[in-house]
Amino acid sequence: MKKVLLILSFLIFVNALLQAQSDTVYLSKNFKFQDGVFLSFEDFKNNTPTYKWNEVEAGVHSNPQNFLAQMFGLRVKNMEVKEGEAQKSRIINLDSIWGICLDGIPYIRLSREELNKENVVFAGLRLRGKICYYEYEEFVIQKKEMSAYNPVTGHPFRTRDVDVKVKLIHKNMLHFETGETAAFSKGNFKEWIKDDKKLYKTVNDLSPLEVEEKLFKCLLIYDDRNLVKVKKY
Repeated sequence: MKKVLLILSFLIFVNALLQAQSDTVYLSKNFKFQDGVFLSFEDFKNNTPTYKWNEVEAGVHSNPQNFLAQMFGLRVKNMEVKEGEAQKSRIINLDSIWGICLDGIPYIRLSREELNKENVVFAGLRLRGKICYYEYEEFVIQKKEMSAYNPVTGHPFRTRDVDVKVKLIHKNMLHFETGETAAFSKGNFKEWIKDDKKLYKTVNDLSPLEVEEKLFKCLLIYDDRNLVKVKKY
């Protein structure tokens, strides 16, 4: 009898293990997350939105071309409303949101102060894996020396500084296991890939010119080699 119970317990354990494994898949660039609002990184990592879009009223505008979205307000609907009562809602502080998901693509909230914008801006994760990648652009005013030239001699006769609008591209990465974010640079990337000694050496040997050309390719290689799982829905 005891032997039968042990076998039965083992079979139950194996079944539970297989069931747990079937609830997860390897995270790839094609994986679609659940749409909604994530108030914490853990909600995002578990692919469980704190609120689905049908549970909130939100002002959201997204631009699929640059992977950016803006949010103007967020209210949580009160689903438990007695008959005859007006539906109530609760306002959510936008700065308390970790991120959102639109059409299966997750967006991480950017610092409002860093962007100097009144609305809250989210950047889409262009690459999803153990190390995710996102970027956003910022326009800044910089001084640039401009000269006026004599059409006869070709020599400058007047030079002054003028304000020029310059576009900066901020490249960043997100660690899917820890939630840590950092600028996507050679130094930071090396710190995150110490578990892949071969690739670490390759990245370490990259020249400044090669960094511009090959660093993102190295990120793709790392994510292909070092898979992580995410919960399905």
